[in-house]
Amino acid sequence: MGKKKKILIVDDDYSSRRLLERIIRSHFKCDVMQAKEGSEALQAMFMDRPDLVVLDLHMPFMNGVQVLEAVKESSALREIPIIACTGVSNDSLVRKVLQYGVKSYLVKPVEPNTVIEKITMVLES
Repeated sequence: MGKKKKILIVDDDYSSRRLLERIIRSHFKCDVMQAKEGSEALQAMFMDRPDLVVLDLHMPFMNGVQVLEAVKESSALREIPIIACTGVSNDSLVRKVLQYGVKSYLVKPVEPNTVIEKITMVLES
């Protein structure tokens, strides 16, 4: 029996974190962690290495792109798969985050089936 997967949700919006957690828990048997901003996310990633991070790109203080930059520079974190999530559908932003190695991209408001499909794809790869 494999170990239980850990998924970290990073979003400054409480409602968005709760919605993603409900979607994830409804389909996956996993531990769900939450962080409300970038530096808290990095700390959680170092302390309790998740199997996947769902990362909001637009947050105050340390935004998602800054988190991606820090992850890419860290040999301890760079292999953690990340799904970027944002309320802004912007081709140049998508290209930018893909350069940081994100595995997939979600646009808010998220569709539960899309979230499940993308998380399944990343966890099974």
